[in-house]
Amino acid sequence: MQKVKIPQNVDPIYSASKRLDFDGIIPKEKLERLLDMVGEIKDDAEVHLTFGVDLQGITAIEGSVGTAVKCVCQRCGELFELRLESQIRYTPDVKKVEELGLEDVYDFVEPNEFGEIDLYQILEDELILALPSSPRHEDSDCPEGGKEWVAGEVSESVRANPFAVLSKLKK
Repeated sequence: MQKVKIPQNVDPIYSASKRLDFDGIIPKEKLERLLDMVGEIKDDAEVHLTFGVDLQGITAIEGSVGTAVKCVCQRCGELFELRLESQIRYTPDVKKVEELGLEDVYDFVEPNEFGEIDLYQILEDELILALPSSPRHEDSDCPEGGKEWVAGEVSESVRANPFAVLSKLKK
């Protein structure tokens, strides 16, 4: 089955009333902010989204997004491949969610002036949040992984008062 391009802007209320499902891709060229944070985006982002209304009457957007990227290892400085995956659960019904106390179940998304949401931006945000804070190879795959890092002695110049220079300027 061929993957289709996901629409960028979607009306979540209308889509939920029609119980639409999206199963497709976001072209990697559209993920510019993610590309700024990694070395390379290997694949188009695979997206699976379901729009619906849950039992409490809340408009819900649920699904997943994933792609493969190349990141710079923070240990050895070489590129390595990393798979990013994220599960999502959004709603534009902020008032209903707050009334029912379900803030920890849903993330909020605010529609624009036309009642639409930008799926590309939301899903790219999720991929960026899925990036590790310090990307590294597995220890067995990294040339620097097996080495023990031992903190050395702190030199006398580092221990010196950092404000000593200011006293020289004062004179």
